[in-house]
Amino acid sequence: MKSSTTVLLTALAISSVVDFADAHGRLISPPHRGYIGKLPKYAGLVPINYDDNGLSAGGIGGTKGGKHGVCGDPYSGVRQHETGGAYGLFPVHGSKVVGACYAPGSTVDLQVQLTANHKGYFQFGLCKLNGKHDKETNECFQTLIQPNGDKQWQVPPGNEVFTIQSVLPAGVT
Repeated sequence: MKSSTTVLLTALAISSVVDFADAHGRLISPPHRGYIGKLPKYAGLVPINYDDNGLSAGGIGGTKGGKHGVCGDPYSGVRQHETGGAYGLFPVHGSKVVGACYAPGSTVDLQVQLTANHKGYFQFGLCKLNGKHDKETNECFQTLIQPNGDKQWQVPPGNEVFTIQSVLPAGVT
């Protein structure tokens, strides 16, 4: 597949809204930036985040009026998971580690592993980054919808890997 017809999900961000709890889970497919360093094929390219299932934007006390970093980091702290942070660097020859490529407009299976389920919902967004100096912003993200038109996916009970289908925007390449 030519790169002009693929969507690089390097900036797929996951945000979970949870009632009075810190979230414990990770996006494993495509792998989020904090998780990708644990995968053998990326060994040595990205540092390992040993708390990759605990990104909670700094916790309830750390969010500033509900604000949080777009990639799960604290709003007023270091943005380790955004472009330029420890897990969002261009490590080798100026290239970025890409966890997956998809065709624009396709329906994709996103997999979330919950290690401690605190209820709530998931909402996914995609931010197109054209170059290594582009930064993720709230305005950049396009909310992904499910095939049924819903934007939010309600978390069922259980600590397991959940598969959520989302439709990618047709115009993002």
